[in-house]
Amino acid sequence: HVVVNNNIGFTTKPEDSRTATYCTDIAKSIGAPVLHVNGEDPEAVVTVAKLAAEYRQRYRKDIFIDMWCYRKYGHNEQDEQSFTQPVLAKLIKQKKSVMNVYAEQMRQEGIISEHDHSLLQKRINETFDTAQQIARTSPKDPTIDPGSERWAGFEHGYSFVPADTSVSQQHLKDVCKALGTVPEGFKVNRKLKQLLESRSKLWDGGKISYADGEILAYGTLLEEGHAVRLSGQDSRRGTFSSRHAVLYDAETGEPYTPLNNICEMGIFGTDKAPGTLDETGRRRQAKFCVYDSPLSEASVLAFDYGYSLADPNMLVCWEAQFGDFVNGAQAIIDQFVASAQVKWERWSGLVMLLPHGYEGAGPEHSSARMERFLQLAGNTNIQVIHPSTGAQIFHALRRQVKRSFRKPLIVMTPKSLLRVPTSDVSELTSGRFREMIDDPMFDQLGGDRSKVRRVVLCCGKIYHELAARRDELGLKDLAILRFEQLYPFHSEMAREMLARYPKDAEYCWVQEEPRNMGAYLFMADTLREQLGMDSLHYIGRDTSASPAAGSKKKDRAQQESVITDAIGAKASADKVQGKDDSNQSDDRPALAAG
Repeated sequence: HVVVNNNIGFTTKPEDSRTATYCTDIAKSIGAPVLHVNGEDPEAVVTVAKLAAEYRQRYRKDIFIDMWCYRKYGHNEQDEQSFTQPVLAKLIKQKKSVMNVYAEQMRQEGIISEHDHSLLQKRINETFDTAQQIARTSPKDPTIDPGSERWAGFEHGYSFVPADTSVSQQHLKDVCKALGTVPEGFKVNRKLKQLLESRSKLWDGGKISYADGEILAYGTLLEEGHAVRLSGQDSRRGTFSSRHAVLYDAETGEPYTPLNNICEMGIFGTDKAPGTLDETGRRRQAKFCVYDSPLSEASVLAFDYGYSLADPNMLVCWEAQFGDFVNGAQAIIDQFVASAQVKWERWSGLVMLLPHGYEGAGPEHSSARMERFLQLAGNTNIQVIHPSTGAQIFHALRRQVKRSFRKPLIVMTPKSLLRVPTSDVSELTSGRFREMIDDPMFDQLGGDRSKVRRVVLCCGKIYHELAARRDELGLKDLAILRFEQLYPFHSEMAREMLARYPKDAEYCWVQEEPRNMGAYLFMADTLREQLGMDSLHYIGRDTSASPAAGSKKKDRAQQESVITDAIGAKASADKVQGKDDSNQSDDRPALAAG
C-alpha cells in the first residue's frame, strides 16, 4: 500500500484531519509495518520500495509505504494554498525541484557532470513534448479495456432472453447427498440432524423453501465448475439460522463445508481445473468460498465488488446481516455498483443479498431500502428483484453466471419466508426465472378471469399473506399478480399478462412499505409511462420518515390494515364455514385514489 502524502488534503491541516500522528497509523490495526520515507530522496524511495516488495513477496502480508511529499501548486494549478497554509506555501515556493537537488548531489559525488545533467534534462523535455504532440495530432480514447482476457466474449447490453438455468434430477441428487453427509466421526449438532436429513431428500419430488432454493443454486453451480463466493456478517450460518453452509463439530468446533465435498475438487491453473472430468467421468467441482465478514459494510462490499470485476465466471455475493445495514455502504453503491458501467464501462456480476420484510422488528431491521436502488436504476445498469419462491431465487442466482452479460443483481431476500415451502422441486429441473408471475388461481387452477373485479399487483413475501387471506375468504373475483423483477422492467411480459384481465377491473399496487418507500412510486411511473396505466391505486402504509414502526404491536396492526384494505377483513368462524356460498368480495373496502 503506497501513500503519496502531500501533507494537505485540500485546505485542512494534518493535525485537523486525523487524531493519529501519521495517516498510516490505521495499519497498526492489522499489525502491518509502515515505512516512512522522504519523497525528495530518490535513493531512499527506491530502497524502501524494494524492501516493501520483498517483504510482501516473502511473507505474503500487507506493508505500507508513507512517502512524504508536497504539492507545489496546491490542490490544483488554480488553487492558492497560501490562503490557508501561508508558512508551508512559502517554504514550498523556495524549494528546488527534486531533479535539480538530486543532480547537484550526484555532481558533488562525481557521478555525473553538468553536461550530463543538461542532456538528461533535454531528453526528458523532448519526451514530454513528443508525447504532447502525438496526443494532439492522434488523440486516443482513454477508456481502458473493461475486462481484459477473462471478459472476452461478454456482451454490453441487457437482454430478456431466458437463460437455461434448469438442472437434471441427478444433478440435484448429487448436491443433496453432499448437503446431508458429514465425515465419519463428525459430531453434528443435534438440532441440525433433521435439517441435514431433509436436505438429503430435497431432490426426490418434494417441496422446497427459499433457503433450499438458494443453497441448491450454489451447489449446482459449484458442480458445473463455477466458483461461488459469499461473504457477510453471518453468511456461514445465515442471520436467521437458515443456511448452515458451514457445519461445526459439536465437540471440537472443527468446521466442515458440505458443498466443497460434492465431488473431486478442481484446481485452477492445472489440467484438473473445475469443470474437467475426473477418472470416473464426473466433472470436478469449483470451490465454495464462504466467509463471515466484519460489520463494516462499505469496506466489505467494496472488496467484493472489486472481486466481481476480476472473474465474471464466479458468482460473487455480498450479504447484509439485515438489509437496513446496506446504508453503511451507500457510497460504494452510488459510485461503483450503480454507475461504473456508465462512467467507465466496467461490468460486474456482483450479487447483493439484502434481507427485507415487515415482521415487527423495528425501523432498523425491516427495510433494505428498495426505493433507493430503484432511484439509481437507469441505462439497464442494475437488476432489482424481489423473489417470492425457492425456485425463483434458484434460477435468479444461476442465470447470473449463465447469461452472456453481467449486471449487478440486487436481491430483496425474505426473513420469515426463508423456511416456508413455496415451490415444487420439479420447477428446478424444467423452469427458469420469471420476471412476473400470473395468479395460480387463474393460470393453473382454471379460475375465470372474466369475473375478476380487482387486480392486485405486488412483489415479495406480501403475496403469500394476500393469497392466504383470499383463500380464507374464498374470493373468486380477485387476482394477485407478482412482479418479481422490478428493473429492468419487462414491459412486453407485463402487457401480455395484464391483458388477460378485464379492463374495467380495479387495479392497485399493494405493498407493506410506506408510500414514499418500497416499489410503488417507481412502479406507478413505470406502468404509466410504458403501459399507459394511469389509474393505479395505492394500498400500503402511509408516508413516513421512518421505514417501520418501533412497536411490534403497532407494526402488526399496520400490516393487518394493508391486507384488509387489499383483500378484506379476517373472516369470522361462521363466514369461514360458509365461504363457498359467495364468490364475491362485496365486503372489501373501496379503494382510495393513490
